[in-house]
Amino acid sequence: MDIKSFGEYFEGCWEVQHRSYLDKLLAASASASATAHDDQEELSYLVQQVLSHYQEYFDEKSKAAESDVFLMFSPPWFSSFERTLLWASGFKPSITFRFLRQSVGNELTPEQNEKISSLKEDTRRMEKEISAALACVQESVAAQPFCGLIKREAVLVDGEVSDLENAVKELKAAMLSVMRDADYLRQQTAGEVLEVLTPVQKVKVLALTSQFWLHSRSLGMQRDKQ
Repeated sequence: MDIKSFGEYFEGCWEVQHRSYLDKLLAASASASATAHDDQEELSYLVQQVLSHYQEYFDEKSKAAESDVFLMFSPPWFSSFERTLLWASGFKPSITFRFLRQSVGNELTPEQNEKISSLKEDTRRMEKEISAALACVQESVAAQPFCGLIKREAVLVDGEVSDLENAVKELKAAMLSVMRDADYLRQQTAGEVLEVLTPVQKVKVLALTSQFWLHSRSLGMQRDKQ
């Protein structure tokens, strides 16, 4: 899937399905019983469907980034407001803990709180490492050797690959690595947090996560139109 196809997929397919899942999450959150066995199974199935939906997004995003990873860091299918919220081409993984506290913070047991605190520390540490890697990539773009190549406008000579083309390939590989590390951390954080929760709690967290993103998207689109 190329970048154009990914943008069309995201807006015309993935987002529509995501809104449908949000409706299901909200309905399940409002009606679910904390003790009924049948409810637990239904909720677990819904959670798995939503997580598979997210997995599909990350899989398609990774494929599309092969053709133009740079566009993934400022995607045109996002509004201007949404782009200001991006960290390494997506939301910061640690925002998961904010949604957790807002949705089920008062329901967590001491054991759950202890596990969540540990996960939060690990996530913060990994975020710092990825931020440092991203900063190194950005600094390399501004560095004299790279800027010098651009100014010289190096060209292909006798079929040989120019220095500039080699530099761009290296930059693309570095950006892909940062993006994929960040996406992995986003998925890992969400997955490990959800593992600590009950099915009802999982539904509530996923519902608030979806509401935040879709509200941000609607707000951003409205601002861009104005």
